[in-house]
Amino acid sequence: MVSQPDWDDLRFFLAIQRNHTIRRAANVLHVSHSTVSRRLDTFEKTLGSRLFDRLPEGFVLTETGEQIKERAERVEAEIRSIERDVLGRDARLSGKIKLTMPPPVAEYLMMPHLLAFQMKYPEIELEIDSSYSRSDLTRRDADIAIRIHSPPEDHLLGRRLPDFGESVYVSKVYAAENTFSGSEASAHWIGWGDMERFPSWVKKSRFPDCSVNLEAPNQLAQLSACKAGFGMAILPCFIGDFDPDLVRVPKAGLYSMRSAWILNHPDLKTTERVRVCVRFLVEAVKSMEDKVSGKAEP
Repeated sequence: MVSQPDWDDLRFFLAIQRNHTIRRAANVLHVSHSTVSRRLDTFEKTLGSRLFDRLPEGFVLTETGEQIKERAERVEAEIRSIERDVLGRDARLSGKIKLTMPPPVAEYLMMPHLLAFQMKYPEIELEIDSSYSRSDLTRRDADIAIRIHSPPEDHLLGRRLPDFGESVYVSKVYAAENTFSGSEASAHWIGWGDMERFPSWVKKSRFPDCSVNLEAPNQLAQLSACKAGFGMAILPCFIGDFDPDLVRVPKAGLYSMRSAWILNHPDLKTTERVRVCVRFLVEAVKSMEDKVSGKAEP
């Protein structure tokens, strides 16, 4: 009897195609590297054809793989539609909700409110993806997303949140020991990987005389470097204004105001637990508008 491919085969195939390596596909699928490799080998043997060329730059689809990709994506779309349709008719205040948001928002802003939500609705299980990656709501990578400075796709339901303010912060000790402008400026910026001492964003800032002396990949790393005394960092006001070790650089003002959204797929609009959660989170963020906007320091 000839074995037949199933949806799981296609799911593993698409993960490899989208991530180009076995290891990254395994991370997305939350399985081991060897499991992905074994599933691909089995799938190729079942079809009797090689689906990927193994090249130094990663896995690249063969001609057969390209043909499979189009069909696999159609199958994926149908399965996701069925899942959303079933969830869309679910009016129970129970079950799982997948939430995704940037790590600073999860760790420094929303956790107390997520706890309050779960205490109010104890039969709803929250799964939180604290990540800088952009989850695909269409493929059900998440049910609800909080996104900063990222307008929603046309097919998603979006609720506008208060704008998120950012300012420039240093440790209190660093502020007392350094100057921030003029030819004698001694302070330094913590940069974002520009590999320049005076990148364009520094030149356009209120402190163009201060050079970059450390590169850090994300806001949480920048926060740690700032508190350690490396220099100035651009941080969300809901972090910087409320950290007892930090102060705004004098005359920093607001560096930027970023638009924010809470999003979900329209097929889930009648799912009661999702609808209730969206409303709860919107109200929570609106109640903190002064805090997130940077208009009111503690």
